[in-house]
Amino acid sequence: MRMENIKKFDQRLKNLLTVSGMDREELARAAGVSVPVVNRWLNGASAPDVYQFQAIANYFGLPYGWFLDGGDSFPGATEVAERLGLKEYTVRAMLFMAGSEDAAVMNSVDDAVWAVLSAVVTAYKRVCDELAPEEDAG
Repeated sequence: MRMENIKKFDQRLKNLLTVSGMDREELARAAGVSVPVVNRWLNGASAPDVYQFQAIANYFGLPYGWFLDGGDSFPGATEVAERLGLKEYTVRAMLFMAGSEDAAVMNSVDDAVWAVLSAVVTAYKRVCDELAPEEDAG
């Protein structure tokens, strides 16, 4: 892979991790690699092989070719919002912040994404519990 494509790949991967709220450990498991390997991908020091690309594409539900085309395209905020169940303006804001190199900004984005995901999971469990048929007591 050419150096300019590795740089695009690492930025795309950083953006996907930020927007999705997934962490490096989960991605490493999905791709069948260690966390240090994922860190090298994110730093632009190396790139995944073809099989790892396929695993990453499957993990994020994106077309395989998107990682390899070398173009500047990123799935549109509308598409990402639909896939994640978020408002488009939320995705746009997160993508903007994901471009920041400031660690404090990135940590805040991560914290916000995890807080939202936690609240959604809690609400979903509550709704499921309320809708679940009660077991017969006798």
